[in-house]
Amino acid sequence: MKTQWVVSDLAKELGLAQRFASMDDCLALKGKQVSKGPSNTVTLHEANGQAFYMKRFVPGKRRVRKYFVRSRVRAEWEHLLWFQKQGIDTPKILAYGEEYHSGKFQRGVLVTLALHGAKDMESLAKHKSPLIFERDKFRAIAGKVAKFTKVMHSKKFTHNDLDWRNILVTDEMDVYFFDCPGGRFWVWPFLEYRIIKDLSHLDKIARECIPLRWRLWFYKQYTGRKKLNKTDRERLKKIARYYDGR
Repeated sequence: MKTQWVVSDLAKELGLAQRFASMDDCLALKGKQVSKGPSNTVTLHEANGQAFYMKRFVPGKRRVRKYFVRSRVRAEWEHLLWFQKQGIDTPKILAYGEEYHSGKFQRGVLVTLALHGAKDMESLAKHKSPLIFERDKFRAIAGKVAKFTKVMHSKKFTHNDLDWRNILVTDEMDVYFFDCPGGRFWVWPFLEYRIIKDLSHLDKIARECIPLRWRLWFYKQYTGRKKLNKTDRERLKKIARYYDGR
């Protein structure tokens, strides 16, 4: 049995280290289920006046991924830590770890501090939030999304699931990226396609509720250019057609 378990300094500062003393102690905590998927479950907890999310991972259905490959939980915590090093804001990590037996993934846990009042962009759009539908507020948020996305792509890293549901926004219009187990680094010629995929995911809901001029403003913020060039126009055509037939 091979187990890795890490408790962050922040968890210790908040007086939560005892609750996260081991993976078993962490998994024994009772909380409210927020979501459930084939290979993970997310629960919300409160302790010492702090709210936190626990994401529990179990082996997925694909047999090969259970053996001698990086687990989804490891990919997720490594990407969050990498984001933070690049200046991309994410929920703060409290604890994380995984367990293998005979080279086979058994279970994993990622615990993050809850962001007060934060909602994902998809929910904000669904509930007609002024944060999305008022131009100045949208620009404050979209500008940060554009900046974080450009930082990722400039490092040849793509998220691979950069949907609005995976971007958190607070009432103060702070932006946080999360839920990125499928991200990875790419090289030419594959990088451009993956960049287009990320940008297309960002535009998926935007095209249904945001004016075209706002979407073009976002893209210009992403490129850092005031005027679109030929390469931009070709890329935008591919973004516009990305979901055709899908």
